[in-house]
Amino acid sequence: MIKKLFGLVALLAFTAVPARSQGIEFSAGVNFSKLSGSVVSDAVRSAGKTFGIDLVIPIGPIGLNLGGSWSQKGVEQTIDNAASIIDLTYVELPVHLRFPLVGAGPIRLNLILGPTIGINTGCEITPAAGVAQDCKDLAGGFDVKGLEWSGTGGLGLSFRLGGLAYAGVELTYAVGLTSVDEAAPQSLKNKTFTLAGHFGFDVF
Repeated sequence: MIKKLFGLVALLAFTAVPARSQGIEFSAGVNFSKLSGSVVSDAVRSAGKTFGIDLVIPIGPIGLNLGGSWSQKGVEQTIDNAASIIDLTYVELPVHLRFPLVGAGPIRLNLILGPTIGINTGCEITPAAGVAQDCKDLAGGFDVKGLEWSGTGGLGLSFRLGGLAYAGVELTYAVGLTSVDEAAPQSLKNKTFTLAGHFGFDVF
């Protein structure tokens, strides 16, 4: 699946001719995430922040977003009958395509699809009435993987502000394709809704 997504990006990049200016885009929003897996029960989505910056490359009518973001994920849940909160942080590298669905003047509705690479920068578990500890140090914890692959899809609304500037809002859903836990049998995978706003401007 990952190879197919990258193959689509590469095909579009080498066969289409850019028709618009490239842009720099800044984004900020909130994640609503949880972990899924055989050892997780009674999971409640956890809210976290996300901030990012992207280079937007036009490929005909399609936009290719390449960038990086800092992202908080996690879950409040029960693992092996013990209530706890897991806090995960990532530096994420999206490779997303924006396909225009509906356009009316300066306003456009886009379909967003593509893979996201996550580099883990932290993992803490806070047991009930306890103190936060590193995930691998807590009894019953786990050693988190350093790299995560996920598939992302969603919708975005963008509009021109006049001149070179534009803004928008996006709602996306990312499904982890790899387990968070280094011990594969547990197969803990992130599932995250993200609501984010962005502001950008054309640079060349």
